[in-house]
Amino acid sequence: MDTEIAKLVAVEVRLREVIRDIVRRHTSAGKTLSWGLMFDIEEEALAQIGADPALDLQYVRILAAPPGPAYRADTTDRPAGLDDINAMRTTLWMIQEAYYHG
Repeated sequence: MDTEIAKLVAVEVRLREVIRDIVRRHTSAGKTLSWGLMFDIEEEALAQIGADPALDLQYVRILAAPPGPAYRADTTDRPAGLDDINAMRTTLWMIQEAYYHG
């Protein structure tokens, strides 16, 4: 059990690092966090950690959005906020936290 938790924590820690780096790039460019940008950041971050051989893909999938267009319905430039139900996914919360709280 401890090994499983350690694997999940390793993915979470790495995902937060990757998200912070990507968010920094976008905030430096003065971009407002929109739903479309947030999904782009999520996709890029998951691709980066998914390619990391040190991480167990099973645990990457736990934090990732389920596949399919229904989970990426809002790709607009509408500003993203914490009050939207789509923000409940772990990765989207991490992105909003990094964008608004560094």
